[in-house]
Formats: sequence, C-alpha cells, structure tokens
Amino acid sequence: MHVSHVSDCGKVRGCWLLPNGCKDSSDCTGIITWQHTGRSLLFELEIDMKMKPNGVWVGLGISKDDLMGNDTVLECQFRDKGQGSVHLSHNTKDKNLPLPEATQILLKDSYTEVRDDRMLCGAEWMLDAMMLHPDEKRMMHRISAGKYHLLLAFGELGKDSEKKQHELIGEGAPWRSNGKARFCSHCPPEIVDE
Repeated sequence: MHVSHVSDCGKVRGCWLLPNGCKDSSDCTGIITWQHTGRSLLFELEIDMKMKPNGVWVGLGISKDDLMGNDTVLECQFRDKGQGSVHLSHNTKDKNLPLPEATQILLKDSYTEVRDDRMLCGAEWMLDAMMLHPDEKRMMHRISAGKYHLLLAFGELGKDSEKKQHELIGEGAPWRSNGKARFCSHCPPEIVDE
C-alpha cells in the first residue's frame, strides 16, 4: 500500500495533503493518510525529499495544539544504505524522546521505501495495546479519541543515525495543519475509554 493515489481521501481514509490545494503525488510535497481498521489505524506518509549522505527523517506530530511540545510523533528514518525504520516518540518543548516500548508494542507491519526522491513509510498503529510502562504511556496521546493538530517536521540524520534538529524557518520548517483531524470516528468504547 502506498499513498500516491488519494482518490479515497475523505471517504475511507483521512488525508492531509501538502501544500494545501495540491491534488496528488504529482504536485504534493507531502501526503499523509490514515485509515481506521478495526482496532488499529493504518498510517502512511509520502514526502518529496532529497536523500542526504547519512539519511533523512520525517516526523508526524500529533498535538493538542498547533505548537511543538507534548506531542506524540510517528517518525520514519531513511538511511543512506536504503534501510529504514518507523518509530514512536514524544516531543517536549525542546527535545524529542524515543519511545522504544511503545514502538515495539503498538506498531505493526511498518515499512520504509525510497523511490525517485520520494520517501514512503507507514505502519499499523494498534489502538488497544496500551499496556505500556507508565513512563511511556503518559507520553502517548490516546489518538482513538478527540481531534488533533498535525505537525510535519523533517531533517537530516547524523553519522550515528541521530536526528539532527529541523529548521525553524524557511523551506525546512515544520508544516502545520489548518484544522484538527479525528483519526477514529467509530472506535469501540473499550478502546476510547481505556
């Protein structure tokens, strides 16, 4: 599954197309889609981005406001050797904290792919597997309930695959959604009320 086609946006899945007004992968810099499937959400990201010598990263921030801080992040890393990975992390006001337990328990069938300077990645995010250690659980938004602002940040990886800081202004600055997204309109109550 790849997000190049967006004909079912607003019907069977939600989409955030960047910049606003673009129609598909031929004129969009970024396409983020999500689809509720039973007890999980399938997230897919497609970003137009040049590979850097050590690789690049892309992060989808899920936020209660439109500012960085207290955000749950789905991040994809694309390394220079063609290998990649998908992770969950948490943004504080000034840093990004990896969530290894949440990544292992909540993300299934993740993938990364680089095709013609387009970075593609995705994962199935389990909604009802919140049996996390309290330290990580408190850093995860319950995305099965409520509406959230979306933030998209990206940048380079360093030599040891550490994420370098994204730009704060200009073309490398994060994108912000104009409104809020609801990921799960019909989630079973036992997921929403955990």
